[in-house]
Amino acid sequence: MNPRGMTTRGKRITALFAILIALALPKRVDCGYPGVTCGEVGALKLMCTPYEVEPLGFFLVEKLLERDVGFAYTRGEHCR
Repeated sequence: MNPRGMTTRGKRITALFAILIALALPKRVDCGYPGVTCGEVGALKLMCTPYEVEPLGFFLVEKLLERDVGFAYTRGEHCR
């Protein structure tokens, strides 16, 4: 047995911590939630679409439920 190695419990805690960090990574989602088409002609005849930057975990929940959960790091509008 290696006394300097990580214990099984330590490995589990590290894996859980890594998963939580991965689910908190930002993901840009056009139109508020996945699977929706949107957009409108704004000023100067530009096509504007709203977007949200939200955690990856919330993106996966929204994709599963096919509706907006209502949490985002930031919201905005992208015009082209």
